[in-house]
Amino acid sequence: MVCRQFSIALVSYLNPILCTLLLIATEAHVLFYTFGILFSIAPLFSIVNHLSHPILYRAYFIGAVSSAGIALCWYSAHTQLGIYFISLSIFHITEYLLTALFKENKLSLDSFLLNHSTAYHVALGAGFVEYLIEYVNLGEEKFYPIVSYVGAVLVIAGDLARKVAIITAAENFDHLVQSEKADNHKLVTHGIYALSRHPSYAGWFYWSIGTQLLLCNPFCTLAYAYASWKFFEERIEEEECYLLRFFGAQYRDYKQTVGIGIPGIKGYTITPEFNAFLDEVKRK
Repeated sequence: MVCRQFSIALVSYLNPILCTLLLIATEAHVLFYTFGILFSIAPLFSIVNHLSHPILYRAYFIGAVSSAGIALCWYSAHTQLGIYFISLSIFHITEYLLTALFKENKLSLDSFLLNHSTAYHVALGAGFVEYLIEYVNLGEEKFYPIVSYVGAVLVIAGDLARKVAIITAAENFDHLVQSEKADNHKLVTHGIYALSRHPSYAGWFYWSIGTQLLLCNPFCTLAYAYASWKFFEERIEEEECYLLRFFGAQYRDYKQTVGIGIPGIKGYTITPEFNAFLDEVKRK
């Protein structure tokens, strides 16, 4: 079933993208592009049963966002916006696909992270609105190539770090903070986890800031940096509280030698009393 879900998501995602590339390759008019995207979904319905449609809709929508980005890069001067759409779609589809490969027992529609939170949706909308307002008023003067290049590097590096973290942790990775230790839950400290003890969070942090630098959105760059920092500060503190409970001194020692990778975030503060308790448990 998981292999089927993986295949449906991948095919549905690639369908509008391949359609777009075909239309560009044949130099079709932009109107044909629009109609082609709208009707390219039709063949999918003949190979996917009704129960799988929710996967198809979401993956196809994500693919359509990517195809819109490709079209923007090809047919307009909004290259930065096009790259942003492409990076956004890659981020979300790979979250689902990697969950299907490495955490099949937790795979669900939520694995796309499309419904992450209201704040996430507001942030996406705010970034798009700022881009449009500033472009309408400033035109090409809005853009600073070096800023967009730095943003693109952060987007690529941040998402790559997150995906490497997911692959490295494999079945130990979860999109939600776990309050109960699973029987097969192991502490991962090798690979990218030897460089950061929360590489998926660090990657997401830099990816989010990079998207706004890519668009040359000064206000949302600052807002994203602050909001992401606050979110991950609270998230990491909560998660480390549970990790210390799960792994005790093993995680304490790991925490003392490996940082997080997000400036100013230290994680859960271990009191002297709790530290002494961990030492006592370790000796036993």
